[in-house]
Amino acid sequence: MRNFTVADLLDKPGTGSEAERTHVALKFRERSLSYGELEDRVARLAAGLRGAGFREGERVGVLLYNRVEWVELFFAVAKLGGVVVPINYLTTAEEMAFVLDDAEAGWVVSEEDLWEIADGARRLGGERSYVAVGEPQDGATPYEALLAEERLEAGAGGPEDLFLLQYTSGTTGRPKGAMHSHATVLWNSYHQLLDFELGAGDVVLGIPALCWAAGFHDFALAAFMAGGTFVLNPSTNFDPQAFAQTVERERVTHTLLVPTVLKRVVGSGVLGDADLSSLRTVVTGGEPVPPESLRAFEAALPSSQLIQVFGMSEFPTMMLWLDPADAATRLGAAGKACSIARVRVVDEAGEDVAAGEIGEIVCRSPACTLGYFGKPEETEALWREGWMHSGDLASVDEDGFIFVAGRSKDMFISGGLNVYPAEIERVLGELPGVVEAAVVGVPSEQWGEVGKAFVVVEPGASVTPQWLGEQARGRLAGFKVPRQWELRTEPLPRTTSGKLTKKELGASG
Repeated sequence: MRNFTVADLLDKPGTGSEAERTHVALKFRERSLSYGELEDRVARLAAGLRGAGFREGERVGVLLYNRVEWVELFFAVAKLGGVVVPINYLTTAEEMAFVLDDAEAGWVVSEEDLWEIADGARRLGGERSYVAVGEPQDGATPYEALLAEERLEAGAGGPEDLFLLQYTSGTTGRPKGAMHSHATVLWNSYHQLLDFELGAGDVVLGIPALCWAAGFHDFALAAFMAGGTFVLNPSTNFDPQAFAQTVERERVTHTLLVPTVLKRVVGSGVLGDADLSSLRTVVTGGEPVPPESLRAFEAALPSSQLIQVFGMSEFPTMMLWLDPADAATRLGAAGKACSIARVRVVDEAGEDVAAGEIGEIVCRSPACTLGYFGKPEETEALWREGWMHSGDLASVDEDGFIFVAGRSKDMFISGGLNVYPAEIERVLGELPGVVEAAVVGVPSEQWGEVGKAFVVVEPGASVTPQWLGEQARGRLAGFKVPRQWELRTEPLPRTTSGKLTKKELGASG
């Protein structure tokens, strides 16, 4: 008798009612699948994959836009005891080939609109089995042909078996595959039922791409766990008007909007044009949220709570969270630990820092990664004395609220004093006319290093380096104020997962 795995999230019979099996599990564009229908397609896909030679423990690279087949494949691989390797659709063939080789993936699933990338990776070498979703492709098995007549009833593997390799964005070098078992994935989803009050009657709208950590692991799997409905948004061309229409039509209760998308939604005016009264919870995070976005959202949707979160591909993806009541008085805070995590801010000796001092965020949780695939040294550096070391710097106030100061590799030293760019970026981002900002350390003959700020300004805004410096000096110690300024209108460079990357801005170190 097998233990509980990710595949069991769709299994609603037994003591459950017929209503649970017929309840809508997944919606995408015009398609709608009940729990019974989705579970049946997953069981037949799993049988077809096994018949095609897929074996327990094998790894499959998935290069797909958001679509029903992505969800089906995720659960079918879980049922087979295999390992899912999500690949960002913004990747290049060379980057994809690296991930496939690093993960030792023997299978690849892609679709017609992304086949050029998948085929490019195939030409770079490696013997693998390919599956094509949509239009047939040379040398690939059609996806629909794998949907066997029979079902795979008994799944393989157990909760402690490897199930997911979630590759990091690689802001400091080559991406690494964070290893997750069925158990870590399930724990990461379970706490969301408690912390964000998800139930069978709720409807989750999935905006992030399923290849990102936030895609499946922020609300989506929790919705399936609760027996609710998951409405999947297309991966590309996000439209605020379409977002509002979907929330109104589907009576969405929960969703996640990263800060850049939240700012677009707030600025579009759609929040006041549609009936969004069903929307109880909007989660945002990944970078600081501009205060004006918070205020505008609360004014437009007073019945909905906007919750800020902070997490990692290494999990928990919502490690820290800040509710609206605290957000009003704790500007810039990342929040406190979620219900299944213990979080500390420690110095180099592993001791808790005093209030206001900078240290590293460490976490202990049943959702945390097992380590990095094929990288024992990096895993040893990640896990020390029972705590996962995030590499993120932060301070904590007297009441236990954590304020993220940035990555440890981002810190620079000016005149012998440590400077944390995230603190400066938060101040600059709150100024009128500023869209976003990034600060890096650059060489200085006098000070060793000084800050250089790259500031994206709104078109037509009367923002100058002199004005920015004056505003910063009013809120920051003098040694923290950037000495160099570069104003621009084009967005800052980001990784394929949307994280700001400073290597292209000339960061030192």
